[in-house]
Amino acid sequence: MDYDINTLRIAVTVAGFVCFIAIVIMAWRPGAQRAYQEAAMLPFADDERPYSATGESK
Repeated sequence: MDYDINTLRIAVTVAGFVCFIAIVIMAWRPGAQRAYQEAAMLPFADDERPYSATGESK
């Protein structure tokens, strides 16, 4: 089998697509929502005012 630059381009494209699909699956898995909500509230961790789950002040 003769390998050339096009074979390398195809392999890199397929590898990139597989990585993209893996990231999408990791982001949309059911257990990830709580971790993302906690990470979203980190900028407000040092603030004295209480915040609701939506980020609005009470």
